[in-house]
Amino acid sequence: MKLTKVVKNFFFKTRIYNYYLLKNNISEISFTPKDAWPGDPVLGDQLVQGYYNLANKKVYSPESTLWEILNSNKYWLKEAHSFSWLRHLKARSGPLARKHARYLILDWLKLYKNWKYDSWELEVLSRRISSWVTNFDFLLAEKDEVFSYTLIESLFKQIKHLRNQASYRYFLSLEKDLGLEESSVKKIKVLKGLFLSSICFDDENDRYSKYRKILIKELKINFNEEGLHMTKSPSIQLSILGDLVTIREAIISKQILLPELLDMTIKKASHALRFFRKADGNFAVFNGSKQESKFLIDKILNQADGKARGRGPLNLPLSGFDKIVCQGTSIIVDTYNNNHKGSLSRAPHAVEINIGKVRLIGSCGTIHEKNQEWKESLLSASAHSTMIIEESDPFNMKEVKNELSYKRYKKNESEIIHLTHNGYKNNFSALCCRTIEVSKTGKDIAILDQILTDKILKFKIRIHLSPKIKVSLSLDKKKAIILFSEQGWSFRYNGDVKLSLEPSIFIEDNGRIRKTNQLILSGETIKDKTEVLWGITKNL
Repeated sequence: MKLTKVVKNFFFKTRIYNYYLLKNNISEISFTPKDAWPGDPVLGDQLVQGYYNLANKKVYSPESTLWEILNSNKYWLKEAHSFSWLRHLKARSGPLARKHARYLILDWLKLYKNWKYDSWELEVLSRRISSWVTNFDFLLAEKDEVFSYTLIESLFKQIKHLRNQASYRYFLSLEKDLGLEESSVKKIKVLKGLFLSSICFDDENDRYSKYRKILIKELKINFNEEGLHMTKSPSIQLSILGDLVTIREAIISKQILLPELLDMTIKKASHALRFFRKADGNFAVFNGSKQESKFLIDKILNQADGKARGRGPLNLPLSGFDKIVCQGTSIIVDTYNNNHKGSLSRAPHAVEINIGKVRLIGSCGTIHEKNQEWKESLLSASAHSTMIIEESDPFNMKEVKNELSYKRYKKNESEIIHLTHNGYKNNFSALCCRTIEVSKTGKDIAILDQILTDKILKFKIRIHLSPKIKVSLSLDKKKAIILFSEQGWSFRYNGDVKLSLEPSIFIEDNGRIRKTNQLILSGETIKDKTEVLWGITKNL
């Protein structure tokens, strides 16, 4: 396979292949689709001035074009060559923004009009095709025939290469090579480019039917009955949802019969995403997700089903999530129900606690644009607020059969969730339980962690705090004081464990690593049934 790839890449560089790509019957654009992703006029203005903010890297280079900036970061190159930043110039609008966009395109064509490995990689290529196509009205507003022909000639050339390489075999190989997380996003982005390129020009019905079949298959595989994507990552689902909405709107505007499953998936996925929205409008951080901005989430959800701030489900039992909301206090828990190999979840019973608009307790942040070593670390159980045994992840043995129980009920006006998992059964013969109880007022939160085993095992209950939270231990280390937003909360525990305050980190959406703290309850399973009760109470 590697040899075949080397030979193909060598052939793509030849004049023969370039000549083949140029042999096209160039036709007029009959339809311009709209992009579901909103542009930011502020970022557009910065681009005009030479400030390039791509892949969380900022560069100021007013004297050089984007393509003259030396940057070996693969995420930077991916964003630059995808032209996704065109939406910001369009949002900024005006002749100056249009002139700058056209200048950057023409400058790119001088360097990359022929096949090159990084700039013509299929996902990057598809995103670039989508960006050019959805910005036709902006780019061609001045009726410049020379620029129009140059743009469309290159576009046809790129579309031809994309169609040749994005075969059924290509889509089948992606998940095997990349895993579900990366492959599912890549597949939809490639399909978006294929769909939009077939819809923009006439006489493309056969190609549309082909891509429709591939899309339907992907939707059936990657979304469950509740509308949650198999990765269980809110930001990955939002990314895919934005692309699906763009495809749907293009189909409707072109007056083509809309696939029922596509429309149904968009509606279900939108509803499921609202489960993860917090009081501040951002997402809870589960499975390496980004928090995303309220503006972006609102924009995409509004285009998806017209209900940007609609009420979401209280729980997603089939997807493995539940939530308790009491008087401004919310706790989301990963029940691990129906977890499978495609999910990024490795931390059963992990919780995120929000008090009002303040994220108090949760995970260590996003895996977005992180290398594999970082991803492994951030997805581990230790990077979540849950209990771990012998510094290891649960369910790390393929032969383990998931044995889970999950029950929700009310008692004395308190909301209670009881959970069990056997993720440490094969390695340590241990059964883990977690019971979460929240009072009616939301001012008392209690969590009981239990381990049932006949072995002596070391365990830790990790409680990762948000960077905005101030915390200090009492002199006897029997409790901790937590301060935020002029509120004071007391952390207490009961059980044969030691409380410690240790450093932690939180990775923000822009990749910034913030220093923070974590409370750790450490102990050993001396008895067959070990219990640790801990919780937080709001001070009067």
